[in-house]
Amino acid sequence: MRIELEEHAPEQTRSGSTSSSRKPTTELLRVREEDGVLRASLHDGSLRSLDTGKLRAEIAVLCRSHQSRLIVLSMRNTETLASSVLGALAQLSADLERVGGVLVLYKVPKEVTRVLRKTRLDRLIHTARDRAAAKKKAKSIAHKGGFLRRTNAA
Repeated sequence: MRIELEEHAPEQTRSGSTSSSRKPTTELLRVREEDGVLRASLHDGSLRSLDTGKLRAEIAVLCRSHQSRLIVLSMRNTETLASSVLGALAQLSADLERVGGVLVLYKVPKEVTRVLRKTRLDRLIHTARDRAAAKKKAKSIAHKGGFLRRTNAA
């Protein structure tokens, strides 16, 4: 299941008016924009299977409401991570790259890093050791622009 990160027409409200400016709802994430990169961290220390849809929706809202589609996500306080969440993160990364964005996880716990290597998801999910390295990596990937310049036909 792919999330759509492209802009859509404003939604109609029940009163018939359109809501042209939506503020991103961040139930799972705290977000700050720094130097053209969206820095996000999790409110909670665990991501469960039930949270994957909500996480995907929040990332989609962030991409629609900000000019930047470079997102670095801190995994510092992550204590538990469901396996389906790893799949969702891989899909999020692919979805972002499809529309010219980048997702880089940083401060990933060692256990999660091991799982990423064993499952070879480390080829799909970009990681970095700290925030500075994550921002640098996101900008570097975006600057190289190989996949960023692809059209929808590619």
